[in-house]
Formats: sequence, structure tokens, C-alpha cells
Amino acid sequence: MSIILISSDDRETEAIIAEKVAQEKGYERLDRRFLNDVAARNDLNLDKLKDALTSTPTVLKKLAARQWRQSLACIEAEVLNRLLADNMVCCGLGAHLYVTGISHAMKIRVQSGKEKKIADIAEQNAVSFEKAAKWAAKELENQKKWSLTAFNADETDLSRYDMVINLDQIDPVEAVRTITGASEYRKFQVMTYSMKCLNDLALAARVNVELLKSMSDVNVQARDGAVIVYVRTLRRQKRKTVETIKELAGRVNGVSYVEVHVNKSLKEND
Repeated sequence: MSIILISSDDRETEAIIAEKVAQEKGYERLDRRFLNDVAARNDLNLDKLKDALTSTPTVLKKLAARQWRQSLACIEAEVLNRLLADNMVCCGLGAHLYVTGISHAMKIRVQSGKEKKIADIAEQNAVSFEKAAKWAAKELENQKKWSLTAFNADETDLSRYDMVINLDQIDPVEAVRTITGASEYRKFQVMTYSMKCLNDLALAARVNVELLKSMSDVNVQARDGAVIVYVRTLRRQKRKTVETIKELAGRVNGVSYVEVHVNKSLKEND
């Protein structure tokens, strides 16, 4: 029993490998089709949810940035809740960036064949190989920018993964065998502590969604039902903000205690 999180520099490659691994393992596949459920349960626009997983709003568009944050928070909370069921292969939802500290969550990065990818871009867009190479590099840079802005983590940093597979060196069939085989290692099996950590992440994510409905610039942590919220607010609103957070967070199922820390009280002209 385990969770397998697959990401790639190529979305199509990511989906294909994830589907094959899920079939081999007999696991459920959690991918972007799940966004339909996320949109319905949170009364959100499906297209905006999809855009949130690929685009990064500019700092000048504060309203758009807030909606973007709310969309990502809802996706994160819903995904973490589903992962509690275990035996999942997840791709396309950014889970490899926010499922942290969970030993039974195996993180895989599949590097698509570089030469093949550039050739495909050149053929599909009727451009030169050199221009296609620049497009591929730009796409990878956009991935990095998005992941850093969304979750303060560089998804192109290969050191953050348990396994990296380069399709220039190994064919997809063997890649699937390698992933399914490695998932049987004892390290990636569910343990009481790792499941507790996943429950804590899921609770923190649910509280975060609730708070982001009426405020921004919050950071939520949870442990065994106790929730700690870090927030920045105006000095004159500090007391009211703390009271509001305790009330909103206390409504979330599973929360037994709420503690609020104001990192820095903002001045009126900040």
C-alpha cells in the first residue's frame, strides 16, 4: 500500500506513465479529471482551476492572485483528502510539491526524451529544431516559475524526488516496471506515523481553504487536531484578525485547538 506521485517535464508523458503504473499496480489514478469534483464541491469555475495549475498571475493583479491562491488551496485540500484512501497514483495536480514529509508517498520525476520532445514540438508547430529547442527550454522555465510561486518549491530540482527516470536512457515500458517494482520497497509502505502526518497535512489544508475565503497571507500547520496559524495583519486589526481566525478554523471538522501567531503587524501605509 502506497501513494505514487508522478511528475514530468511533459504533461502527455506524465499522464501516460501514470496510467500504466496505475494499471500495473491496480491503483486508482488521480489526475486532472478530478478537477470536476473540486469545482463542484467548492463552487469554483473549472477553467480557472485548470489555469491555476499552469499559469502564474502577475503581482499587479491582486484580485486575480487571490483567486489563484484560493483555487490552488482548494485543489490541495481535495487531493490530500483523496490520498488518505491510499493506493493512489497521482499526476497533474501538483501533489509532488505539497505532499511533504510523507514516507509512503513515492515521488517520481520522468524526464521525457529531450530530442524526441524537441522534434515533436518542431513537427507540431512547423518550426525549426532550434526554435523548438528554445520553446522547450521556455516551457521548463515556466514550470519552475509556477512551482516556486505556487508552493515555494522548484519542481525542476531533481534532488526533491525519490526516483528520476530519463526516457532518453530507458523505454517507457521498462520505466513503468521500475516504478512499480520500487513502490514495493518497505520504505514506501504505509506506517502509522506517515499516515498521521498525511492526516495533519490534510487538516491544515482544509483550514487554509476556510481562512482564504476572507483573508490572505496566512500559513497553517496542524498536528493531532491542534492548528497553528501564522498571519500578517494591520496593527489596529490584530485582535479582530486573531478572533476571526480562531472562529473560522474552529469550525473545521477535526480541529480541537487553534493558536494564532501574528508574524508582523503591518502599518497603515505598508
